[in-house]
Amino acid sequence: MKYIKELKKIEENIELLIESIKDEFTKKETKRLLNSGGKRLRPFFLLLATKGGTINKKCYEAAASLELLHTSSLIHDDIIDHGEMRRGVKTTVSIYGKEKAISIGSILSLFAIDNIISLGSEKASDAMVETLETLCLGELKQLDERYNFEINFYDYIARISRKTASLFALSCTMGGILSGSPQESIKKLHNIGFNIGCSFQILDDILDITSSEKETGKVCGQDIRGGIITLPYLLLMEKDPRFKEKILTTTHRSNKYKFDKLTNDVRKSSALGEAYGVSNLFLDKALRDLFTLDAIELKEGFISIIKKLYRKI
Repeated sequence: MKYIKELKKIEENIELLIESIKDEFTKKETKRLLNSGGKRLRPFFLLLATKGGTINKKCYEAAASLELLHTSSLIHDDIIDHGEMRRGVKTTVSIYGKEKAISIGSILSLFAIDNIISLGSEKASDAMVETLETLCLGELKQLDERYNFEINFYDYIARISRKTASLFALSCTMGGILSGSPQESIKKLHNIGFNIGCSFQILDDILDITSSEKETGKVCGQDIRGGIITLPYLLLMEKDPRFKEKILTTTHRSNKYKFDKLTNDVRKSSALGEAYGVSNLFLDKALRDLFTLDAIELKEGFISIIKKLYRKI
């Protein structure tokens, strides 16, 4: 497998970082969460982005820190969403409660931030701080929109841009910065990560509708039950007035059968195919920027990811 040595090195850096966490409780819980799985996509995106420059020790350290930063964001997401399962294991909040989960997530995020700052790259640190602000604003926006089912397509894209795509964009940006890529290439890498990130989130939102709990490790239809409306629901609302009426009369007090019916309606509709189409459009945007870059290995790596995400409709 290509990149196996580099990915192993990232994993080793993740393990070293975890071992250097001073709080034993946070260290133990971080190990449990990271051992439950995860694709290590953000570190992998950073790794691929370095192929336009020269990979070095700082790149591996940054990749490991980003995975811990991502893990901390998932802990906080589960607190807000009352998530009980993730990747087939119990969430931190479901085991230890809100107070301890908040503490663990906060310690872990500050630890990861401190490690990135310690790399000594002002550009990388500035990119991280800007992204964290975007992530927090995205979380606040999502909270404000909970059970507000009258949001539109552009509201949805703004949400996933802040909450998911921004961290993918940061991974690519930091890979470019730390490997010494030209500034123009770094801007394109940012856009590539952003657009793939948007596609990834749309596909994840579709998976929430189409997959079983066994496949995803969480309850099917969890988004809509938590008051978070995603693209497939929005697309069906646009074309089916009766479905729109059902959605708009749904509140946090509605029973699970109503939420299940909404999910089933979307599952049986053409809205899923249309959502796949929107995901593909973001991948097309990423490809356009990719084709303007000269680094062959970088292009091949990202094209391989895009091919896996692309859906025929």
